[in-house]
Amino acid sequence: MKHTNIKAEENTSTVTHFLLLGFSDLPNLQGFLFGMFSIMYVTIIIGNSFIIVITRIDPTLHKPMYFFLTNFSFLEICYSLCLGFCIAFGPRTDEFLFWPVPHKCVSSVLILATTDSILLAVMSYDRYVAICNPLHYPLVMNQTKCTQLAVGSWLGGIPFQLGQTCQIFSLHFCNSNRIDHFFCDIPPVIKLACGDTSLHELFVFLVTVLLAAIPFLLILTSYSKIIATIMRLPTAQGRTKAFSTCSSHLVVVLLFYVSASITYLMPKSTHSAMKHTNIKAEENTTSRVTHFLLLGFSDLPNLQGFLFGMFSIIYMIILFGNSSIILITRIDTALHKPMYFFLTNFSFLEICYVSVTLPRILHSIWTQDRSISFLACATQMCFFLILATTDSILLAVMSYDRYVAICNPLHYPLVMKSTKCIHLAVVSWFSGIPFHLGQTCQIFSLHFCNSNLIDHFFCDISPVLKLACGDTSVNELYVYVVTILLGAIPFLLIITSYSKIIATILRLPTAHGRAKAFSTCSSHLVVVLLFYVSASITYLMPKSTHSAVSDKLLSLFYTIVTPMFNPMIYSLRNKEVIATLRRILLRA
Repeated sequence: MKHTNIKAEENTSTVTHFLLLGFSDLPNLQGFLFGMFSIMYVTIIIGNSFIIVITRIDPTLHKPMYFFLTNFSFLEICYSLCLGFCIAFGPRTDEFLFWPVPHKCVSSVLILATTDSILLAVMSYDRYVAICNPLHYPLVMNQTKCTQLAVGSWLGGIPFQLGQTCQIFSLHFCNSNRIDHFFCDIPPVIKLACGDTSLHELFVFLVTVLLAAIPFLLILTSYSKIIATIMRLPTAQGRTKAFSTCSSHLVVVLLFYVSASITYLMPKSTHSAMKHTNIKAEENTTSRVTHFLLLGFSDLPNLQGFLFGMFSIIYMIILFGNSSIILITRIDTALHKPMYFFLTNFSFLEICYVSVTLPRILHSIWTQDRSISFLACATQMCFFLILATTDSILLAVMSYDRYVAICNPLHYPLVMKSTKCIHLAVVSWFSGIPFHLGQTCQIFSLHFCNSNLIDHFFCDISPVLKLACGDTSVNELYVYVVTILLGAIPFLLIITSYSKIIATILRLPTAHGRAKAFSTCSSHLVVVLLFYVSASITYLMPKSTHSAVSDKLLSLFYTIVTPMFNPMIYSLRNKEVIATLRRILLRA
């Protein structure tokens, strides 16, 4: 990218200061930008100061809700102070482009962003207590508790973010001092570092999960309970009044997390040329690619026999284990219950899911023919994505089944009747089809040139997109949206169901009752964790922490290894299945 009026200060020696490029690529709009950002800055300061003054002056507003609102307004002022001068003055005055102490810039923004995240979670907890437990509200949200929560919000992120900043700026910066941003954010700073930054990116990922994802899950849990409580209110006026006390906070939460997610979670285009040994790439810069080469585990030539044997055994275990569960649940009438109906669907799904990839792997290893046609690759991707979506939605449906069974046992036969179960199963199987058919057509309508080497053992989205020529940002945006819709939302439904399940189990009077209730959902919970943890590590961890081999191994875990363990988990942890299996074996 070419920047005007700014001279790059590049040197192979260690960088001692940076250039914040900001909006320097818009030289004709500097005056307009200065005016716009100045007005926004003044509006932020005056608006939030006004809220602070009003809530302090009026005694009727001396309530926990407004106490946290005061803290939030002051936080917004501090947050803007860290960025205001860089934005408002940076584009016009060159000296503001030089930031001699970037550590303070990064630390301040990160600490305040963490405070923002935690404080939003605290405010949602305040609304939860006010709406769901109004009689206990004055006792629970007393002055001491509110002060402690506010202090925790302000100080909670300091040790993590100071450590993260020191870790980042302990890197060696060379060759370039241009930060293509208007403030010292983590991604553009790390881009300038020399050497391996994988450990730093891993630390950033872990801190983000701890200080952003966990507060967000707490907010979702609070609002799931708030909405459930509001919907149970007898009058429309009561529901409107209750919702009005938290609607403003909900809007702020959505603005904060949606904008942050778009900024930091949107996939970035990665088009890096990779060199592979022992396999000759078929390259052509003019003709369209008509087939691909699935490299798989071709970089392990001495282990081909072992890999073929291992994958064959795993495939047989998956087929036998899941088929056994299907037969057992169909043979024994005692297992003709909603829980086992969904388990039968899940077992059949696992057979289909694995059959999309494993036979192709075995064929490639046995014949050493790694080519796959354009149409076959698109078909494999489409079916894999559809079945992965079915997996995700079906796990959410199974968690809902366990929620009704444990939290509303008296209504369980009525709610989870046969017709309802069939509808839920059909939705699970077919929901992903229109999305993934469109996604697959969109990806394979791209032009592929230069290389036909897919460094994976099946046609997954990421390795295929790497081979596309031209801009793939629209395709990556579509992938991101579909992933949120068909992956993240079912996961949040599972989290909501289990938060209510665990709360109900903990209220049971006896340890025996709690153990019995938990045993009915423990197997499903283990499967959920295996599926989502392995998939998250594969797709959400910073890519620089992975080699091509480690990416393939991680993919193997959630595409092959997890389906192998599922029958064992459900069989060994389910007394009814074990009892039925014993009866069948005794008859034989």
